[in-house]
This record gives sequence, C-alpha cells and structure tokens, in this order.
Amino acid sequence: MLIKSEQQLLNFIKYSPIIIITLIAILINSLIYIQNEQNFEKDLEIYKKNYIESNKRLTKFQVEKAYKDIQRERENLEHRLENRLKTRVQEVYLTVENLHKKYSHLEEKELLNIIKESIRTIRFNDGRGYFYIAKKNGFSILHPITPEYENNDVSKLKDSFGNYLYKEIIDHFKTEEEYFGELKAVKPNMGNKKFEKVTYIKLYKPLDIIIGTGEYKEDFNNEIKNHIIREHIQNVRYGKNGYIFIFDYDGYQLAHVKKEYIGKQRIDLVDSNGFMITKEIIKQAKKEPGFISYIGSIMPETGKPAYKTTYIRGVDDWGWAIGSGFYNLDMLKYLEAKKKELRAMNNESLKKTLIISLILSAILIALAFYISNILKNFFTRYHERIENEIQENRKKDMVLYQQSKMASMGEMLGNIAHQWRQPLSSVSTIASGTKIQKELGMLDDKEFDKGMETIVKTTKHLSQTIDDFREFFNPNRVKKEVDTQVIYNKAIQLISSRLTSKEIELKSDIDSTVFVTYENELLQGLMNILNNAIDAFENKEIKNRIIKFDIKFQKECKMPNCDIKECSQGKEGYITITIQDNAGGIAKEHIDKIFEAYFTTKYKSQGTGIGLYMTYEIINKHLKGFINVENSEMKHDTQSYKGAKFTIILPINIEEG
Repeated sequence: MLIKSEQQLLNFIKYSPIIIITLIAILINSLIYIQNEQNFEKDLEIYKKNYIESNKRLTKFQVEKAYKDIQRERENLEHRLENRLKTRVQEVYLTVENLHKKYSHLEEKELLNIIKESIRTIRFNDGRGYFYIAKKNGFSILHPITPEYENNDVSKLKDSFGNYLYKEIIDHFKTEEEYFGELKAVKPNMGNKKFEKVTYIKLYKPLDIIIGTGEYKEDFNNEIKNHIIREHIQNVRYGKNGYIFIFDYDGYQLAHVKKEYIGKQRIDLVDSNGFMITKEIIKQAKKEPGFISYIGSIMPETGKPAYKTTYIRGVDDWGWAIGSGFYNLDMLKYLEAKKKELRAMNNESLKKTLIISLILSAILIALAFYISNILKNFFTRYHERIENEIQENRKKDMVLYQQSKMASMGEMLGNIAHQWRQPLSSVSTIASGTKIQKELGMLDDKEFDKGMETIVKTTKHLSQTIDDFREFFNPNRVKKEVDTQVIYNKAIQLISSRLTSKEIELKSDIDSTVFVTYENELLQGLMNILNNAIDAFENKEIKNRIIKFDIKFQKECKMPNCDIKECSQGKEGYITITIQDNAGGIAKEHIDKIFEAYFTTKYKSQGTGIGLYMTYEIINKHLKGFINVENSEMKHDTQSYKGAKFTIILPINIEEG
C-alpha cells in the first residue's frame, strides 16, 4: 500500500494494528490448536508406550517372582524334608532307647527281635515311609519292604554294574554317627523296581545298630511341585486380569485361572491366526526368558478370546514353562479413558487461551487507538518543524547516499566488468564470426549449432556471476551448515577479477569440513579482509604478490592471546581462518587501531574506515568468534616477505545467547 499523506499514515497506524492483531490472534490460536492436537497424539502414543512397558515390567516381575518363589520353596522344602526325616528317625531312636532300657535284662538277639517287631508296622507319608534297622557292619535286622534282606549281610549286595550298594554308608559309620544322602530302594507295592531315595540314618551306639528312613525323590519332587503350584502359583492374581499359568514341556496344563484346564493335554492349542500357543510358549521357555504375543484362549473379565502379550520363563530341570501376560483390550480401555481426559484438558486449555487472546487483543487494539491519537497530536504540533528538518536531512542524506551508492556501484561494476569481459568477448567473437560465415555462404548447421551452444553456456556463466554477487548482498541472516570449501570458493569467486587484474597469486590450504554459521556475514567479513589485502599492494613495487588463504579445523583454540571466555563456545572444535599477504605489513602505530570505527590509512576518497570495524563486529559479536591481526613473515621461493596476517577463530557450532 502506497501512503501519500499524513492522514493516510495516521489511518494506517490506527487501523493496521487492528488487522495485524486480529490476524496474529487467529494465527496464534490456530497454531496452539494444531500444537495441542499434535501433543494430544504424542501424549496418547506415550501413554500407549508407557502402558505396554509398565505392563511388560509388571508381568515380567510376577513371572520372575514366581520363578524365585519356586527356587526358594524348593530349597526350603528340601531342608524341611531333611528335618522331617531326622524327626521321624529321632522318634524311633527314642522308642529303641526306651525298649532297650525296659528289656535290658534280655539277651541282645531277643531284645533286637522285640525292637524289630515294634517298629515293623510303623508307616508315614501315605504309607510310603517306613523304618529299617541294621548293624553298622551291614547285617540287616529290619527291612519291612524287603523282608528277604533281614538276618542277612547286605554289605555284599551289588548293583547291575557290579558296585556295592551300601559300601559308602557302611564306611561312613566307621567314623560318623549320622548319615544324610541318597540311595536306591524299592517302593511299597511297586515290585522290585528301585527308585532314588533321600535317606537319613542314625547310629544307636549302645546296641551298635543304625536306624534309618527316607523319602523317594520322585514323590518328594511331586510334593514340592504340587505345594508350589497350590500355595504360590494357582491363587496369584494382580490387576484386572493378571494370573500365572504353567505348562510342562509335554504340553500338560499344570496351573491356570480356569481350573478345568488343569491336567489337560493342550499341546495343540492354537489361536484364530494359526499361532500354536502352547508349542510357542514351550519353545520360548526352552530358549530364554522373553515375550510372545498371540490371541489368548480366554480373558477372565469377559470370558472371550483377546489379544495378549505374555512373558515366559522356563524351569528346565522340572520341564516347566511359567508365564503371565496382559490383554490388548485392557490397554484400549485405558487409552480411551486417557483420550477423554486429554481431550477435556485440551478443550479447557483452548478455551482459556481464546479468552486470554480476546482480552489481549482488546487491550492492544485500545492501545493502538491511544497511540494513534498521540501520534496525530504529535504530527499536528510539530508538523512544520519536522518538515523543515526532513528537507534539510534529505539534502544531506542524498549527498551521502549518492557518494556511497557511487562507490559501491563502482566497485561492483568493476568486479562484474572483470568477470564479464572474457565471456562477452567470446560471445562477440562467435556472433561476428557466424555473421561473416553466413554472408560468405560458408555457415553450415553444425557450425551454427556449435556456436549457439557456446553462446548459451557463456550467457549462463554471466547469469551465474550476477547470482554470485546478488547472493553476497543478500540481507537475510540465516544460520546454517556450510562447507569450508564452499565458503572459500564463494569468497574467491567474488574477488577473482581483482586478483587477476592486480597480478596477485593466491595460495590456499583448506581442510574440508562443515560447520554452522551465518554464511553471508562471514563472507562479508572475509571480503573486507581480502579487499584490504589487495588494496595493500597499491603503489608498492613488489614482484611476487602473494595472498595466502588457509582454513583449518582444530580441536582447541590455539590463539596465544585468545580469551578463554570468548572461545568457550567451541565445544566440538574450531575453524581457524588465516589470510596473510606479503605487502609489507601494517605500521606499528596503526596496528592497535586497525579495528576502530572510521580509522583508515587510505585517502578519504578511497576509504571510510568502516570495513574492518564491521568485520570485527561480525566475527566477535555475530559469529561468536575471535579475530586478531599481526605483522608476520611469509616464505616464498627461499625468500622471506613481511605482511599483515589476519587470524579468525570460529566455533564449529554457534550457540545462541
């Protein structure tokens, strides 16, 4: 919109804030709404993830707890069995002791017969448990299950491998009075087949006899298993639908919330997707503890199948697969509740934001009206004075502007002219040659196409030159990732014509790496230094004119007088840029003032003294770096030259603040 009068300006000041504030309010509320929706989806996803993770941890905890309970109870029951066997033997031991006292007047044979018959019929553990008596040398006195052993020496009995069955026990009682261990024995009503048995035996010294009993290992293990399932597994419940189940490795259900499943063969249990549930559970248990997913046979809350994630742990020596899981339906209900909760919170938040936005908009609009009235009065009161001052300032500004404009345009045109001279010469040569060939009738299509192609390529190069200079003067300040080689190429492209015209040789050593900076501002600073270096050769008889341009990557700030605070941003490393010439250096009395505003050693018509000051401001304040200048020597072809050396240190990544 073109403002042609003060009234239009006042109207613009008065009404544009209303429009801008309204648009900003709409934009902000829209952005808040969109952000809330995005956060809503993210929060739901987080809730879902947290639900799954927490339930995985919970089910794993329950299964691992059951596993530890099994291990602990197994150890406890083994210890209890030992105590129980000792208690049983001790009871019989006291009986023998009492009988011995009572019938001490009888001969030993008759006494032992009374003891034997008194103990023969004693049973425990559902008839499995009994007591046996023998001399400690192996002569059997009582064996209710195998009477043929009685009154015989069993120390000579051997197993099918030729090993003595009771030799270890007989040898043990040569020095000890108690024995707890394992041996093989027949079971009541099970024929002559022998089973592994845990046994406890105690020596009764007065008669030199041993008294023992035991429990069959198989029966003991079954008792442990049944006890653990009954006391520690079957009744475990947690959450809404949490329970522990057990399969043995043959597929039989040992524990489940549905008691009718217990004892059933369920190896072929399959879900609606064809997933072999029991087989995969057993497979996972044999491999390692872990999670599997399938459609469960039932969900306790609904009594219907539901998607389930289950943690499995194996008890290999028992051939058990222990598991527990959680249902997808529970998660969906949980997420639905959270969804309603989040939606209510979002709606409330949007409502409050809208109210606040309306209030702020009303305040700002009122403020805009108030300010416009102040401005109106201001313009009315000082109209003539301001108009006069504006006219005077315009005259001064136009003079300065024209000077600055002419200087900038002159330098720009000079650079562009150098860049364009050779390509334009090529275009002119091709065009005039083509015209002559056509006039002489010597122009064929192939030659014409070749000439036109060269002209097209050349004009593209000219266009690229314009783009390069336009990009350099681009006012946009954007922090981005740039390549050191690209920065170098752009800087040299902008001054290549000056280097050629001044017969200056450019030497460079570039570490190719990337860093984050404000590219145009860095280019502006580099151009100021490079142009300064080129100008330094003016009116000097130097045969080998050299500018050395290096870019290096360093892990540490190695500038001797670099302030640590100024270099503290380079946590990931530093870019060190050095630009050195052999133009004789900077006068000692000037070197400390080189970065001051309006200081220049050039004639007033050639310089303003603002270039290096702006470079210092750009590097130190905008780019969070450090710049230093010094006189230094440069060696070339065995000769030493003196010149100015500018060193710039930049962090790999600019941190705001």
